[in-house]
Amino acid sequence: MSKRNSWGLLILLLLVVNEWAPAQKAKSAKAKSGAKSVAQTKATTVAAANSKAVVTSEQVAAMTDEVMKQVSEIRGLQLLHPVKSGAKSRAEIEAMVVKSFNEEMTPEEIRAEAKTMEAFGLIPKGFKYREFIIKLLTEQIAGFYDPKIKEFHLADWNALEMQKPVMAHELTHVLQDQHFNLLRFDKWPKADGDRETAIHALIEGDALAVMIDYLMRPMGQSLTKIPAAALTQITTMMSSADMPELKAAPNVIRESLIFPYSYGLIFTAELVKDQQWQGVSAAYEKLPQSTEQILHYAKYKNNELPVKITLADAVAAFGAGWKTTNKDTHGEFGYYLTLAEFLDKEEARKAADGWGGDQYALYENAAKTAATLVHLSAWDSDVDAQEFFHAYSTRTAKRYPQSKVNSSAGKIVYGTPEGETLIELRAKNVLVIEGATAGKAEGAAAKLWESGIGKE
Repeated sequence: MSKRNSWGLLILLLLVVNEWAPAQKAKSAKAKSGAKSVAQTKATTVAAANSKAVVTSEQVAAMTDEVMKQVSEIRGLQLLHPVKSGAKSRAEIEAMVVKSFNEEMTPEEIRAEAKTMEAFGLIPKGFKYREFIIKLLTEQIAGFYDPKIKEFHLADWNALEMQKPVMAHELTHVLQDQHFNLLRFDKWPKADGDRETAIHALIEGDALAVMIDYLMRPMGQSLTKIPAAALTQITTMMSSADMPELKAAPNVIRESLIFPYSYGLIFTAELVKDQQWQGVSAAYEKLPQSTEQILHYAKYKNNELPVKITLADAVAAFGAGWKTTNKDTHGEFGYYLTLAEFLDKEEARKAADGWGGDQYALYENAAKTAATLVHLSAWDSDVDAQEFFHAYSTRTAKRYPQSKVNSSAGKIVYGTPEGETLIELRAKNVLVIEGATAGKAEGAAAKLWESGIGKE
């Protein structure tokens, strides 16, 4: 799934970090008594969210100066010019989120993306994708910085003191924008979603890391002193947080929304420990190129680039009137999510770990009543490709337990209720065709093996 605007996760982040931070306070010699419990924090959030305005724009502006000074010190970046800030009502914030979402993707692009996730078996048929995403994003929103208009706003229904960590997070985005120009990522090239997600992880991981440093400062702690196990604990808490809409989301949506924060935080922490905050700033020039680099810091440090896959145009193999309606890159994280939908998470993680590069495409007939999904992937070694081939075959068998199977060396064809699924292994590459009309998969495969496979 491509990057989504994730303003709606700020309350989630606040709750998670507030749940984690008191445990760290208890271990600190400088711990202060009377820290709020998790239950109290959640109660305050809910109560504030259901009340009328409790914060004015004047109060937000005054607090912005105070928090920005600390954020600037932590991040090692000076505020180049003042930022306009204020408070917004729930209705105003929701309207801005919907406007941003609609500007990011056209209705047809949203439909095609939902259809692609459906073809991968990641969301149920008929799932109201657009409606759900908007509801999810608007339900938990606490504040945002908009680089288009250079303004920062907080929710007017939450107590100001409680929102200071959110301010630290969002004011980091202000510094990022002033020094590194966030708008250059606004109109990202199509079919490059995995790299877009990786860059989004740098941006959000950077801001979350500053937010944690901001919270830990009164205890004499900092990001560099937090053990890796504690950072992993934070990311685990994000995935399991008790937030109704997020909890109800299909796994692909929930994990994709959390990824830039959870894995972005760990990636940023690695950068800071390795190169200090200057290394994080340098990453905006030497951008991460894949979710693989976010997941494995050494691959970023060693500049291990993804293999460029350019799918051959196989539309003619599916019949007259068919056309490509979506094309993108899955990435290591995308393949992990795809496998984990039907396999054990550790098994899925291990099988996705050898990812080298990929591209997928969704083909649909003229009436958009039939769809075929294809994806061609490159792997680091023959062994990695074999592991993925077997994992994806197992996933397909579990997805369609009543399917008819026709297998030969390096190729398996499943006859499923959704059509033919072909999985073929050739050296370090794996081709998958899903949902093909009977008799069409073999011809399409012959064409797709003509695809370009090489380094970027």
